[in-house]
Amino acid sequence: MRYFNSIVTLVIAAVLLAGCKGKSGNGEMSFEIKGTFENAANKTLYIEEMTPDNGPRFLDSITCDKNGKFSYKGTMSYQTFYNLHGSEYDYIVLLPNDGETITLNGDCSDLGTTYRVGGSPESQLMWQIQSYINDANRTIADIAQQDKQNRATLSEADYEKAHSVTDSIFIAEHNTVYMMFYNFIEDNRGSLSTLYAVDAPFNHTGRVFYAEPDFEVFESVLEGLMAKTPDNPHTQYYRTRVERARSARMLTQQQQQPGQEFIVE
Repeated sequence: MRYFNSIVTLVIAAVLLAGCKGKSGNGEMSFEIKGTFENAANKTLYIEEMTPDNGPRFLDSITCDKNGKFSYKGTMSYQTFYNLHGSEYDYIVLLPNDGETITLNGDCSDLGTTYRVGGSPESQLMWQIQSYINDANRTIADIAQQDKQNRATLSEADYEKAHSVTDSIFIAEHNTVYMMFYNFIEDNRGSLSTLYAVDAPFNHTGRVFYAEPDFEVFESVLEGLMAKTPDNPHTQYYRTRVERARSARMLTQQQQQPGQEFIVE
């Protein structure tokens, strides 16, 4: 019996150790970010945590070596988002999981459009979202440039005809981007990355989804998160957002003017 009890004790200890894999001594989840950026010799990078209310919290600065190589080790008490900044307006959003080593490469002079990520499936989802946004921005910039050229070179009557064409191209691009993000949310239900997808920008000042007529998309994101990560503070904050928006929507729906947008904030 003593021998049996010893075996049981060893098995329990092994299970406990396995459950703690990738965690620091204080029980927090751990991860590492490392990589090499072009044009980053001796450059300082900055890492921030994105808190549930989207407020950034500065964590640390990272100095690249002469070859643009860098590394950072962090801990988190729950899965959350991290911004890695090359400059104030140029950054990468990462979504680590426990025990991951995230690898990055790209050009430090334009991280947002050049970076690639490995070693972290949900950080790769964040890269996918950024790629959708980058592609849409490039297409919209081309449409705007064509419209500007048409305005400068065509007669008023011909410009109006050309403008209707560029408008239709713009609408088609919005519809394409809408379906890309809609399918992303459906394919990745329960991932925190869907929080970024549902708030994705379109044409810089607009959005892909609005509560009218897209409120079911916001509800779908919440349902997925509540099923997979109900206790995560990001999920809890988003649930409050949606519940508040749902109540406000019910009160204002009848009074809303045609064309007015109702944003989930």
